Amino acid sequence: MPARVFGCRQDDTDHLLLGKNALETGAVSGTGEGRHTTTRRHLVTLDNGGLLIDMPGWRELGILSAGAGMDESFADIKALAAACRFADCSHANEPGCAIRRALESGELNPEHYQSYLKLRAESEFNEMSFLDKRKKDKAFGKHIKSVLKQKGK
Repeated sequence: MPARVFGCRQDDTDHLLLGKNALETGAVSGTGEGRHTTTRRHLVTLDNGGLLIDMPGWRELGILSAGAGMDESFADIKALAAACRFADCSHANEPGCAIRRALESGELNPEHYQSYLKLRAESEFNEMSFLDKRKKDKAFGKHIKSVLKQKGK
């Protein structure tokens, strides 16, 4: 089964991104696990100025110190949040929430807002210390055990 990247078969991906088949690709297992095809790192400059990084063995790349970039990229959300009735608005169910009002009226694209939430959560997680992450993992493990224990009763 061919690999999938951004909804495309892997053997088509470099053609779609680069305009030609330039990178060696291979099939993935039935479980979706990839197999190493490349053996060295590649940094490819795309025609639109973007960069494509092929790093064998890496499954993800985290975002560190994204706060300033997020403020710039999501300035519309920051401005709306400043118009909320409460300074500590969680944008969930407080009255006078400008974010919820903008989502309901169509002024704010829900996908754009979901991207903001996802990037903010990832950035906050990556900024946590190792000990904080370990505490969070332990707390989650305890929660799972208690839910399973309740189901067993």
